[in-house]
Amino acid sequence: MGPNKFQQQLKNFGVELDLRECERIIKVYRKTYKKIPELWYQAGDALEAMMRNRTAPLGLKGVLNVMGTQGIEMPNKLRIQYANLRKQKGEDGKDELVYDTRRGRAVIPNRIYGGKVIENVCQALARIVIGEQLLRIAKKYKVVMTVHDAIGCIAPEAEADEAMRFVEESMKVRPTWALDLPLDCEGGYAKSYGEC
Repeated sequence: MGPNKFQQQLKNFGVELDLRECERIIKVYRKTYKKIPELWYQAGDALEAMMRNRTAPLGLKGVLNVMGTQGIEMPNKLRIQYANLRKQKGEDGKDELVYDTRRGRAVIPNRIYGGKVIENVCQALARIVIGEQLLRIAKKYKVVMTVHDAIGCIAPEAEADEAMRFVEESMKVRPTWALDLPLDCEGGYAKSYGEC
């Protein structure tokens, strides 16, 4: 994210900073967390490779596979794809990468860049993790909903404490492809979701 966009996002939250201060904050962040911008650049290179129908490294080896125009393969073999990935001139006259998205019958070019790819990958990986946890919980209790990283299920009132322990243990199970992933869970139970 550049300083102008960062400044605009801060304004959306009612925070006013001049452009120099935004630039300083971004530089400190990138210097402090060097691996994150490196991953963004690697994802940008992966986009270029996908556009040319080539493979490329992305993230921890063996977790993700960049498979040319077929997209980024996740550990569960599902893929993130960017339809009709191509370069086009942006509003500033510079080349940018875009892919097609649908809104109703309209096809709209959507800008994509390394940082956005990493956001997409993180969300997809998180969904895989919680999906595996959900399946484990569903073997014992009826799962009735998920909200982002939360699972709601129904258990007999008499075994509420046992059910809570089981759900919390299940939510801490690491996937085989990320055994070092730090996971934790907190939960609660009540007669309705709103009371939790």
